[in-house]
Amino acid sequence: MTIEGTTVTAATIEADLAATTTNDSRRDDRVPSALDTATYPTATFVLTEPVELDADAAGGTSVTVDATGDLTVHGITRQVTIPLQAQLVDGTIVIVGSTEITFADYGVSVPEAPIVLSAEDTGTLELQLLLQSS
Repeated sequence: MTIEGTTVTAATIEADLAATTTNDSRRDDRVPSALDTATYPTATFVLTEPVELDADAAGGTSVTVDATGDLTVHGITRQVTIPLQAQLVDGTIVIVGSTEITFADYGVSVPEAPIVLSAEDTGTLELQLLLQSS
């Protein structure tokens, strides 16, 4: 992430999809197959529009912003806007957010198995980032 003054000008976030979990552990062993993590082991978000932070953010005030960028999952890239909350806490930038995604938009089939109670064709992408300057 690059911050110039009070503007986030660049950010790239990569996630290990093999570590993905669901709200039901009985589904978790089907996720790597559905996401084809052998071929597409990571998902990536690349910020495409600058994010302006409140001037008080540097002092630890919590801010709510929208981050617009390209989300790549399963080799397919789509533009998304993710609502985020960010706060500077003891020298660490804490960022949390979530957005709904439709699996078919990324060429992902909903996992099926006799043990799976149910699975929707959408899911919530949740993130929690802890960032420190280097």
